[in-house]
Amino acid sequence: MKRDKIARKIHWAKIIWAVSIVNPLMTLPQLVQIWLTHQTEGLSLIFLLILLFVQGGFSLHGFFTKDRFIMVSNGLAATMTLLTILSTLYFRNIAV
Repeated sequence: MKRDKIARKIHWAKIIWAVSIVNPLMTLPQLVQIWLTHQTEGLSLIFLLILLFVQGGFSLHGFFTKDRFIMVSNGLAATMTLLTILSTLYFRNIAV
C-alpha cells in the first residue's frame, strides 16, 4: 500500500489538523502556572531554549515548503515557548 493510500485510510489530514491545534497549546498550562504561582523552580531554561529552536526551525520549514499548518502551528508554539521563557526570566529576576 502506498503512503497516500495509508494517509487517506487513517484520515491523516484530520490527525495533523488536531496536532496543529494541540502543538501551540502544549506550553499553556506551564505558562498559566508560572503566572498564578510565580514559581519557576524545576523549569529548565536550556530545555525551553532548545524547544524554541526546534519549533522555530519547523515553522521556517513550513514557510519554505509552503505548508501553512506546519508554519502557523510551530510559529504559535514558538511564541508560547518564548512567552514561557520570558515569564520564567521575569519571575526569577523578581525573586533575586
